[in-house]
Amino acid sequence: MSKRVGRKVFPGEELAAIEEYNRGEGSYQDDGKVRSSELGETRLDTQKRALEVKKVTRPLNLPIEGRVVIANVGSVTRHDARVDIFRIARKKIQPTYSGVIHVSDVAREYNRNLEMAIRSGDIVRAYVANTKNRILQLSMAGPEFGVIYAYCSRCGGILELKEGRLTCPSCGRTERRQTARSYGSEDIT
Repeated sequence: MSKRVGRKVFPGEELAAIEEYNRGEGSYQDDGKVRSSELGETRLDTQKRALEVKKVTRPLNLPIEGRVVIANVGSVTRHDARVDIFRIARKKIQPTYSGVIHVSDVAREYNRNLEMAIRSGDIVRAYVANTKNRILQLSMAGPEFGVIYAYCSRCGGILELKEGRLTCPSCGRTERRQTARSYGSEDIT
């Protein structure tokens, strides 16, 4: 028994015969044998008399549908914008993923011209709406999604949100964007 517990195992590796132990979390039964389904370390559940495998690898942080992402806006046209996703579920990722925000995925007041909702260089908070055809389609529908940091199109300074308007503290220019509730307070480092 002690030879089976605390051992490092690979997926598919034989752990025991089903007459000795039941399969537990991280293991499966195949052809009368209990085998590992994870890369990990074995342990024994004495109540169930089951061999389990505790996973030692970190879970992958992928942009799957429904996940909240932070992205840097690249090019913007009237109908869509290209973005580089650099945070998924509050965790920084490297390398970045590319995504698209379509004009139909922003607030209704901006759905005629996407260039009024977001601009090149802005940092946006969105969620992954669709991953079909290997294209990450993002959506900014909802008050918690939108621009979280915007840059002045005249001088490049960070715009401040004052009384519902984005104002540049350097040159005084006022601009419009679809801002998120967390504008200016989101940690992106």
